[in-house]
Amino acid sequence: MSGLKLFYFILFGQSISLLGSSLTGFALGVWVYQTSESVMEFTLILVASTLPGIVLGPFIGSWVDRLNRKSLLVGAQAGSALIIMGLAFLYYYDLLRFWHIAVIVSLGSVFATMLQVGFTSTVTLMVPTEDLNKANAALGMVLGLVQLAGPFLAGKALDTIGISTILLIDIVSFSFGLGTLLLASLPSTPAKPADTQTSVWEEVKEAYRFLKSKPGVLGGLYLFTLIWFNVSAVQALITPLVLSYASPSEAGLIMSVAGVGALLGGAVMMGWKGPERRMYGILGAALAIAFILVLLPVYSSLVWIGFWAFVIMALAPVATVCSQTLWQRKVPVHFHGRAFSLRNTIMKAAQPAAFLSAGFLYQSVFEPLMKEGALLANIFGPIWGIGEGRGIALLISLFGILSIVIVLMAWSIRAIRTADTALPDENISRAAT
Repeated sequence: MSGLKLFYFILFGQSISLLGSSLTGFALGVWVYQTSESVMEFTLILVASTLPGIVLGPFIGSWVDRLNRKSLLVGAQAGSALIIMGLAFLYYYDLLRFWHIAVIVSLGSVFATMLQVGFTSTVTLMVPTEDLNKANAALGMVLGLVQLAGPFLAGKALDTIGISTILLIDIVSFSFGLGTLLLASLPSTPAKPADTQTSVWEEVKEAYRFLKSKPGVLGGLYLFTLIWFNVSAVQALITPLVLSYASPSEAGLIMSVAGVGALLGGAVMMGWKGPERRMYGILGAALAIAFILVLLPVYSSLVWIGFWAFVIMALAPVATVCSQTLWQRKVPVHFHGRAFSLRNTIMKAAQPAAFLSAGFLYQSVFEPLMKEGALLANIFGPIWGIGEGRGIALLISLFGILSIVIVLMAWSIRAIRTADTALPDENISRAAT
């Protein structure tokens, strides 16, 4: 088994595992928010679930390039399963506390980063260059399916079987991810030219120097990091926004509708393969999503939120597939682990700051000032409304406006706008074996 068949086989197992993790992630977030009734604690958990992977990402990428890919992926999958087993044990015996969750999701973040970087950098080894668009679109469809089914099922499960059974389902789902990895035969990583023994830190610096040598790549990465900051802030705020006037089941339904959009977008990208100019696809989709973020929170309506969430997630695969394919083609295979992890670290370094600032701005500034008679309510109330959840709504729209400005800045810089055509393809001759 090789090529797309091998990719689809491994993707099947990972999709089942991702679905189980999606159930746990949504259920745990709702449980923390409803137990603490604190947006700040909710966002602190989000920080704990991302920060370790961000900090250690470049070093993980170096090890991804050094180690046997199959062993690394199996170890990361097994580690993730053990983390959830520990969480289930604490919950079952009524020992689970806020700090337990923070520690557990921090460890889970490290294994998740290993899986993400390891799998992403292995795609180019499995799939011929001409099929990379199709593989990346299929990955986007799987993520859409997971987002479609996960939150909806988790919301229903929270109302019926409870979080303990959700954790059990997640543990069982890991067996599919492990099973397909154990059965698959993954290609080995090509040795880098003039291979010499260097330290992990030297390899991280080498990856940064490589990205810096690509005109437009590093500058574009920094600007897209600012966009990611805004998207992460919205990610932290959207669940409290919906829960301010809806039940967990309804919140899960909104996320599932968004998943339908991601599924549709992925299907379109599999057939279309995206625009010839990858940067046009990335910047165009990002600009459209930014405009939608301004409109999305204006009305307290599940239909309104659901519609725009659907459109956002339908557009997202255009940007993600174009971006992923661009990096896979422009970065040599022996650099993939380090380059992809460094990219993730730079972009996601904005996440903890975004989560914390979103929680602080909501609770301390926007929510109080959007109450009846308050300063911001008098100015923005006629459009965004006043009262509970309206501070979140206004804050999300402001993050959307900021995103529009950043996308337009990126478009105005020629080195970024032409990065897809000005840089040579590094892996054009690669084919699956």
